Amino acid sequence: MAALAATHSATPSVQTSLMRSRLDAARREADQAQANEQRLRQQVSDAESQTEQSQNKVRSLSRQASQPDPTYATNLQRSSKPLSPAQTQPWLSGLTNSQQLKTLGQAAGRYINMSA
Repeated sequence: MAALAATHSATPSVQTSLMRSRLDAARREADQAQANEQRLRQQVSDAESQTEQSQNKVRSLSRQASQPDPTYATNLQRSSKPLSPAQTQPWLSGLTNSQQLKTLGQAAGRYINMSA
């Protein structure tokens, strides 16, 4: 009878086995949740870093846009003056050149017969 009692205490009960399997499943689930949390925290960190870089780029471009462009200002000053008749006359006379008028209606290339 003593041997029977010892065997009974050495074999885990069904309830104990069930609790151990539940505990193992809970540990696996906790590990997965922790890994998911770390992955999400990394994604948040990456997104914040990208946002900061984008904001820095916007600030830089805003500073550049607020500074006057000397090349543009010079061209603007030149182009804001109206053209005098002396400046437009050579351009207009080039348009009325009879040689240029003759070539306006002519074809610029050769035709290739593709039917052969």
